Amino acid sequence: MFTGQTVRVILNPTSGTERGRHVTDVISHELRLAGVSDLDVRTTRSGSDAVRWAGEAAADGFGIVIAAGGDGTVTAVAHGVRKAGADTLIGIVPLGTGNGLARILQVPLDTVAALRALQQGKAVPLDVLDVPSHEATSLLFLGAGLDAEINRDADPEDKARLGFLAYVQATFSNLTDRRNHDITLLLDGSETSLQAHTVSVFNATHLKLLGAQVGPDAHPHDGVAEVAVLTSQGLLQTVGQVLRVVDRNASRPVLRKIRELQLQAEPPMLVHIDGDVVGETPLALRVVPAALRFIAGRDYRLP
Repeated sequence: MFTGQTVRVILNPTSGTERGRHVTDVISHELRLAGVSDLDVRTTRSGSDAVRWAGEAAADGFGIVIAAGGDGTVTAVAHGVRKAGADTLIGIVPLGTGNGLARILQVPLDTVAALRALQQGKAVPLDVLDVPSHEATSLLFLGAGLDAEINRDADPEDKARLGFLAYVQATFSNLTDRRNHDITLLLDGSETSLQAHTVSVFNATHLKLLGAQVGPDAHPHDGVAEVAVLTSQGLLQTVGQVLRVVDRNASRPVLRKIRELQLQAEPPMLVHIDGDVVGETPLALRVVPAALRFIAGRDYRLP
């Protein structure tokens, strides 16, 4: 995959537990061993760096851009490529806590193993969620309400120390005393008014974790997204709804497939995109089929 290629690496040095010079040296060494003809490694100071450098990659002569960081870095790189209208191939070196898309695309979490898997990998097209309300791109999932509050309250130090347990801790702290909002949902042109405390939209969540199938059955290759609306306010009822949504089989009856969504809420609801809180409702999105190309593991199979 890398032999004779021009590659730009966009590295977030604050992702996960591996940082700084060591990671840069490892990535540079492995890519040169793989035969990269021109290598440019850049370290971000903010998410806007990743968006800008990824968008400029094609014009600067790079055919591949590698996002080395967590899901936020991957999303920023993807947004930059989309904004530029480029066909740049994107690879992932996972350095974050969740590393959701890397897991889905069967890219190992170890840095050296990830680079070697990318070298032997293959290009696959991915649907994305275009989010014009927040000038953003989503690859995995986004939402208003509970999941945004969980990501807001997952402490960065706890994420680095505890990994997924930091999200479990933040989940339990937000499950009690849920308050419904008056919301208006426009799904593929059909409007509904109701009371709910959470609206979640899934694009890519079909993965295995510790050998188990995890998450709602959402594939980034089918041209649609899946929407879940949570309305129960009591602790046990909310836990039941959440468990149904994250269960592969139980989620199917409670999810609605859509291509476009608009959400308004009173009072406004907190919004996250791929785990990063980006503001509040109103929220608008549309599915863009096969919008980007990513490098997946050699054994990755399109559904």
